[in-house]
Amino acid sequence: MPLQSPNLDDRNFAQLVEEAKARIRATAPEWTDMSASDPGIVLLELFAYLTESLIYRLNRLPDKAYTEFLNLIGVQLYPPAASRVTLVFSRARAGEAVEIPRGTRVTVSRAASGEEPPVFSTVQAATLPAGDTSIEVTAYNCDLVIAEQADQGSGRPGQQIAAKRPPLIAPTGDELDLVLGVEAEAGELGERVPAIRHETKTYRVWREVSRFANLGDDRHAYVVDRVTGTISFGPSAHPEPEGTDSEALPSSPLAEVPLAGREIRLWYRRGGGASGNVPAGALTTLKDPIAGLEVTNPEPAVGGREAETLENALVRGPQSLFRLERAVTGRDYEMLALAASRAVMRARAFTTSVIWAHANPGTVELLLVPHLPENQRPGGRVTAEALKEQEVEEVRAQIESLLDVRHPLGATLRVNWARYKTVRVGARIVVRREEDIAALRQRVVERLQLTINPLPTRFNAAGWSFGQALRASNVYEIALWEPGVRWVDNVRLLVEKVPDSGVESIAADAFQADTWFAGSAETLFRSLNDGAGWEPAGEFPGEKIEVVRTHPDRAGFIAAVTRLPDDGGTQLHISRDCGETWEASSRGLAVYDVAWALRDGNPILYIAADNGLYELSMTPESSPVQALVDESDQTRGFYAVTAFNDSEGDLTVAVASTETGGVYLSSSGGRVPYRNIGLSGQDIRVLAVQHDNVRRHLWAGAAAPGGDAPGSGCFHIEVTRAREVTSQSSWNARGQGWSGGSCRAIGFVGRMLYAASHHAGVLRLDSSSATPAWEPPEVTCGLPLRDRAQFLFQPVDTVAATGDLIMAGGLEGVFTSRNGGATYERASSKEYREAVTLPNTWLFCSGEHEINVVSEDEVRQDEERGN
Repeated sequence: MPLQSPNLDDRNFAQLVEEAKARIRATAPEWTDMSASDPGIVLLELFAYLTESLIYRLNRLPDKAYTEFLNLIGVQLYPPAASRVTLVFSRARAGEAVEIPRGTRVTVSRAASGEEPPVFSTVQAATLPAGDTSIEVTAYNCDLVIAEQADQGSGRPGQQIAAKRPPLIAPTGDELDLVLGVEAEAGELGERVPAIRHETKTYRVWREVSRFANLGDDRHAYVVDRVTGTISFGPSAHPEPEGTDSEALPSSPLAEVPLAGREIRLWYRRGGGASGNVPAGALTTLKDPIAGLEVTNPEPAVGGREAETLENALVRGPQSLFRLERAVTGRDYEMLALAASRAVMRARAFTTSVIWAHANPGTVELLLVPHLPENQRPGGRVTAEALKEQEVEEVRAQIESLLDVRHPLGATLRVNWARYKTVRVGARIVVRREEDIAALRQRVVERLQLTINPLPTRFNAAGWSFGQALRASNVYEIALWEPGVRWVDNVRLLVEKVPDSGVESIAADAFQADTWFAGSAETLFRSLNDGAGWEPAGEFPGEKIEVVRTHPDRAGFIAAVTRLPDDGGTQLHISRDCGETWEASSRGLAVYDVAWALRDGNPILYIAADNGLYELSMTPESSPVQALVDESDQTRGFYAVTAFNDSEGDLTVAVASTETGGVYLSSSGGRVPYRNIGLSGQDIRVLAVQHDNVRRHLWAGAAAPGGDAPGSGCFHIEVTRAREVTSQSSWNARGQGWSGGSCRAIGFVGRMLYAASHHAGVLRLDSSSATPAWEPPEVTCGLPLRDRAQFLFQPVDTVAATGDLIMAGGLEGVFTSRNGGATYERASSKEYREAVTLPNTWLFCSGEHEINVVSEDEVRQDEERGN
């Protein structure tokens, strides 16, 4: 509980009047008329009123003292931030080179009534090369002030000067935001001393610091208040004890001070503010015309923000006591990031190894949420698209550069923008008959939008928490805040993106707990909670994901194979951080399957393509190298590939040939020679390895000729000592009970097999049984049906299993089973009743909420009609 500050005088109007009347009775007993109509009492009450106003101002003294204390510890108002934009200068025809000077000004063609048009100045000089028709140049919403003479040096410590055109814009990361030069003689400048020349004089460039401490060798420094434009040079320090005549002591300034009579000039950018957040195509007028050139802004200008208010600074001030020059704790990182750029509204720092299994110890990730102007928040709603428009790479790089020199030695820092999940709320709200339905609905929707919001709002002072799930109880609480609400029902939580169709590949992560990947159309989804919630981990526009594989022995590595449009072959995508970032790899091959392995301790990916088997190492700039499997047919294609270590630790690679060419095996680390180990004549499309303690079993799934034929099921061979497996080794047919047509994928839980089939759902087989036979699921198991009368299921394209969870995918999305495949539940619905989950590094944004508000009379009438 905060300390209660006492009033210096706590009397009110009534007490002042009563005290005055008591004084009259004591000193003038003849004054007996104390009624309000007496002229003397009227004057007395007037003075009491004026005195009460003076007391109020007197009691405000603690606020002034509080402000002065904050000044004492160096708290300053944050200056306005200038919006940034990329301008495109163009000409109708190519010609000679054209110079675009630094500071070239561009504005809108027409400003709003009564407002000054925002002016943007180019950051650097640019040249439109001869023969080109356009060039991009960065600009900020500011005026460029050049060589303004601020004052002359006094030679005394603590000198203050002021820019003539404040406020200066918040730092953008460009050293030219503010340049201060002090006149210097030629002999005072060394070879590497920064200097600038103006007219006939040379000026030494001084550097900006936050405080006069730990200046190092270069003591030519100053502190600036960008809001007022005040620049302060080093004050004097007197370490002598109290009582000494300080005026008689020699000064000992904390930094260098400008010598007496030396000119001080300023080069700076001033202006900024939210008015610079103009839409795309608005900046079309050159205030400094350049012959033959036109200008526009293809993207909106973003990042503009007004200067901080005093009220906000008073709230923020005490936190500055915790701000360090070094980033050690998560709070340090966050506060430094917020202070570094006003284009950022929120920041969250965390140790990556706490969240990710693949992360290196000592790595810190800082997530940023950009500032979004109020005029871009209709009804308080903040969309993911609007936030992404505000994500400026220069801002991210500026913050990363600042923190790089402040975090501890040995730590690794990554700065990224936060990611967002859009959620909509649907509900029916029943209100009292006297309630205004439209007004109440608007208030509830507004409260939802201000609560489910990544930015601070009046209903959620810190913004929605990272990783916090949205629950139905949150919706009830928000709706029932309205006193006119009788009850709330039919609450639905709706998300936009889930793998609810066309899932052709699913993979479980062997290292990241409860983590699964599912490819659906052009999006690779990731679940961090066994399918309870999904988020996009990778999006590949125009492509279709066909294969997803996670590395069984190295955390973080994922491979995704996509089909390119217009029969353009396939594209391989690689992630080294569990789907957080992706890099495109080989393109041009027609890839059917991939398999991860470790060779000599390094990750390697085997690629089965229509013209051979390839190896891809994970070293930079690597490309696929073909592994010769069949010397007699060097372009033999392969449908499937799998890699594993046998009981002796030898890396073994098996591939299934196209055109019913059988299965080939290499037990020498995937290198030649490969040998055919049988199944010629069988159309093998799936290979998978079962680990049974030290024993290894290779399973091969066969494709059916077509239609609804029952198919052959699977074949099995033991490969515990892979080098002993030859063409003379015999495969065991496992077709007993199989009725699913083509086998499309195989998963294992111990000795139980789960096979995805064309038309019999997910079949089960106990490999430890003396007479193993496939068990088809019941027609009521929960998997989608194609023909109930014939007990035909829709094709199941993929299946994966780990622990007690089985996950299958197909045309209608993802289904999970926790009872050994007896029953399945849909795990990729867009609608949730209880909660929508969120990863620890994500935030919610509000979509278009579907709130139906009805009167209790209307509900009663519906109930009477039996609706």
